[in-house]
Order: sequence, then structure tokens, then C-alpha cells
Amino acid sequence: MSGAIANLLDLMRVNSTAYIAKNLKAPWGVFVDDYKSLARFHFVVSGTTWIGMSDSDDAIRLNKGDIAIVMRGKAHSYFDDQTTETVARNYPNGPDGARFELFDKNSEDTHLLCGYFEVSDSTPQALLSSLPDLVIGKHDEINQGRKLDLVVNLATEELSKPSSGSVVTLNRLTELLCVHTFQDWFERNLDDNPALQALSDPKIKGVLDEIHSVPDAPWTIDSLAQLYGKSRSAFVTHFKIATGHSPMSYVRQWRINLACSLLRSSTMSIDEVAFKSGYSDTNAFNRAFKRETGTSPGAYKRDKMI
Repeated sequence: MSGAIANLLDLMRVNSTAYIAKNLKAPWGVFVDDYKSLARFHFVVSGTTWIGMSDSDDAIRLNKGDIAIVMRGKAHSYFDDQTTETVARNYPNGPDGARFELFDKNSEDTHLLCGYFEVSDSTPQALLSSLPDLVIGKHDEINQGRKLDLVVNLATEELSKPSSGSVVTLNRLTELLCVHTFQDWFERNLDDNPALQALSDPKIKGVLDEIHSVPDAPWTIDSLAQLYGKSRSAFVTHFKIATGHSPMSYVRQWRINLACSLLRSSTMSIDEVAFKSGYSDTNAFNRAFKRETGTSPGAYKRDKMI
């Protein structure tokens, strides 16, 4: 793997949740509703299926070992034949708890493993925006050889003979499938995408890693340019190509993103969240938070607790 692709994948760490595996007998036509920004995946354990986006008439055939990743929570359908109408609905948040139907290796039915994934909060939005709504990983086209075959075979075994650790194992295996699919997409598109090229630069990645790791540092354009190792003007130009933002705008947005995460997942007070997010003045934090999100930190925290 090239250093550029490795840098992109490191910026996009995936946390996968496999929640349903099912045997499908024709006819089937499953519609998946739009759901915020939740990314979904459908992995073909056996058989075939078609998948298409709700805003397009095009559909793609998936065979055994293929995986479809639907970005940004877009509505889509999967079906046994292009003439099949939707006969069932599937809601993206899934049932409470994973439900895995036993996979029979001797059956000719189609068996799908479905779920969703989240990326780390530090993933640059420019990286996610570069990806299409539907990313397809074709097993026979991904240049991973026997490594990918091992992942597919392990997933098949877990679904054929489930154990107490199957859920955790399938989560990790589907993460690997997603990573390999993104790796393949990056390799095919890097040369034609200036933003990806800029993001893959180790100097830009180093700056982003520092901003993410030390959000409360007194960052300035000059201090960030010093990390980058080139002139202020060269740094600002390259950084904007990579992220779509000026350096200080990115710092502000990252601090607010971090604050949102802390307000959702911790018991910290507003003052503590402000300090952890790089604001020594709570009033300044409140103003910045409302400017970016349209609401106050307190209202945001109450809303997420409901």
C-alpha cells in the first residue's frame, strides 16, 4: 500500500456494527429509508442481489463476496431482479440487538450481512465528501488477493457456526471489508482528485493530527505553518485544497465538533467542555458554539439527553 493511501485510511478510521444477516428467497425488494448521515453496508455472503439508489434508475449487481457501502444515510433499495418492486421496508437504525439467520452453505438462497459504520470524529469532512453516495467493492476486482478471501471465508464460517463471540468477530471482519473497499476506491481515484492528493500529504496529515490531538493549544496560522514546514502562504493554500477550509476556520470547527461529542457522551459541565475544547472563556465558547450549531451548549446537551 502506498504511503498516500495509508495516510487517507488513517484519517478515516471505521467502527463497524453488523446487526442483521438474512436468507432471501425470491422475490425480494427491500427499501432502506434515508437516515441522517448513517453509513450502511450490505455484504453478499452467498448468491446475488441488485442494489440501487432511490434517486437513480441505475442498479448494480452484487455477487458473492461483494460489498456495497451507502454513504451519508442515502435511501436505497436491494432486490432480486431489476423488475422486482419493493415488497418490504427496512429502517436504517435496525432492530434492538443483532439478528443473524444461520447461513446454510448448501443452500442456493442469497444470504446478506448488513449493518452500518461510523468514522472517527477526526475524519476530515473533505475526505468523506470526496466519496460517492454508493461505494462498491467487487470481490474479483479488489486487488487484495488471498487476504480478502480469508476475510470473506471467516465471515462465512461465523455465520455458518455462530458462537458467543460472533457479533464482535463480524464487526471486526466487516470493518476490514469496508477498509479494503475504501482503499481500492482511493487507489482508483487519487490521481484525479486534488483534495485527496492534498489530504494524503504526510505534512498536512501531521498538522491535522496535531489539531485533533491538542485542540486547546493556542493555534495560529504561523504556528501551524511552522508544523507544516513551509511558508505561511504555501501552507494556507495547500490546507484549503485539502480540507476546503482556512486553517483557523478548521480549528474552530474541530473545537466545536469536539465540544458536541463531549456534550453528548460525558457528564462534564459546560465550563469543563469549553476548557477541553480550547476555550478559556465560557462566554466566548457559548458564542462560538451557537454560531456554528445554531443553538447553545446547554440546549444541545438537553436535546441529546432526551
